[in-house]
Amino acid sequence: MDELKNKIRSTSSSSVHPELIDSSTEVQTTPKPKKNKFEELHQRDTVWIENELKKRLDNESAANGRGEKNRIINEA
Repeated sequence: MDELKNKIRSTSSSSVHPELIDSSTEVQTTPKPKKNKFEELHQRDTVWIENELKKRLDNESAANGRGEKNRIINEA
């Protein structure tokens, strides 16, 4: 890498921006933290539920939109 920088400096220093050959301004980048997948934060489970309770749960979740059934179960 130093050899390449020296070559660039020796050929035409006026046509090259100093930022391109100056290694003292190198920026250290830190990797972004890994975002957890949905499956890593939640677990699927199958349960038996009484018929009347299932009807009430379905009606409530249909009235309030997507994710409502999960919210009700998680709060319970």
